[in-house]
Amino acid sequence: MSRQHSHREAASPRQSADTAHDHNEPTQPHAHHCNVHGHHAHSAGAPRAVPGDEASVSPPASASTIYTCPMHPEIRQDHPGTCPKCGMTLEPIMPAGEEEENAELMDFRRRFWISLPLTAMVFVLAMAGYRLIPLNPAWKNWLELVLATPAVLWAGLPFFERCVQSFLHRSPNMWTLIGLGTSAAYLYSVVATVAPDVFPSTFAASGRVEVYFEAAAVIISLTLLGQMLELKARSQTSAAIKSLLGLAPKTARRIDADGSEEDVPIAHVHVGDLLRVRPGEKVPVDGVVVAGASALDESMITG
Repeated sequence: MSRQHSHREAASPRQSADTAHDHNEPTQPHAHHCNVHGHHAHSAGAPRAVPGDEASVSPPASASTIYTCPMHPEIRQDHPGTCPKCGMTLEPIMPAGEEEENAELMDFRRRFWISLPLTAMVFVLAMAGYRLIPLNPAWKNWLELVLATPAVLWAGLPFFERCVQSFLHRSPNMWTLIGLGTSAAYLYSVVATVAPDVFPSTFAASGRVEVYFEAAAVIISLTLLGQMLELKARSQTSAAIKSLLGLAPKTARRIDADGSEEDVPIAHVHVGDLLRVRPGEKVPVDGVVVAGASALDESMITG
C-alpha cells in the first residue's frame, strides 16, 4: 500500500515511515537519515545535525538469537537448550526467517503415533480383555506390561525429564503431577505383575491384584496429543510473524560522503548514515526524513 504525505517534522520511529515527509517536490526520492535505534537527521545537501530532529527509539538488539521458555519468559539465554525450571525446549524470541519445522513438534508427533496403537491395545485388554482373549489373568497382566512399557517409559520420557527438573529446582508444575501420577500407576502395576504376593490378600479380592497400565498409557498419550496441538498453534503464530518479517527490506540505499549511492545490507547501516528512499520503496530503518517527498510502500505497517 502506498500513501502520499504532505508535511515535514521530526519523526518518531513509526512516523519516520509514514508521516514525516516534505512535499516541496511531489513524488521525488527523499533523503532519509537513518535513525537505527536512536540516530538524528541531517540535511540532504550537506550532512549536518538538524536541531530538534532527534527520534527516540529502543537500543539496538543483539545480533545473537535469544531463546526463552514459553512457560517461564524470565528464562533467557543466547543458545538453544531446555528450561531449567520445567524442562521445556527453549524457543527463539524472534523467529528465524528461514522455514523449518519445530523439532520438538516432530519428536512429540513421532512418540504419539508410535504410542497410540500400544495404548489402544492396553486399554482394550484392561477393559474387555477377558472377553476377547481367553488368557490367564496373570498372563494378561504380563501382556499389558509389555505393551505399556514403551508407551509409558519411552513416549513419556520428555515428561519425566521435566518432572525431575521441577523437583531439582523446587518448582512444582503440571509436569510434576503427570510424572508422579503415571509413574505411580506404572510402578505399582509392575510390582503387581512381577511379585503379586507382596501385596496383602485384600488387594486380590477378585482373585488377582489389579493393575493400572492402561491409566498410565492413556495419560501419556493424551498429554502428547495436547502438546502436539499446543506446539502446532505456536508454530502457526511463528509463521505469521515470519511472513511479517519477510516484508522488511533487506538492503538500504546509502548516500556516501562524496554524494555517490550504493545498496548495502541492513546489517551494514550505521548510526549517522544518510539513506535515500525512492518512490515505491520501503523505509529500511528508523530515522527522520530530511528532504524530498515520495510515495512509500507501507505494507510493513498495514500488512
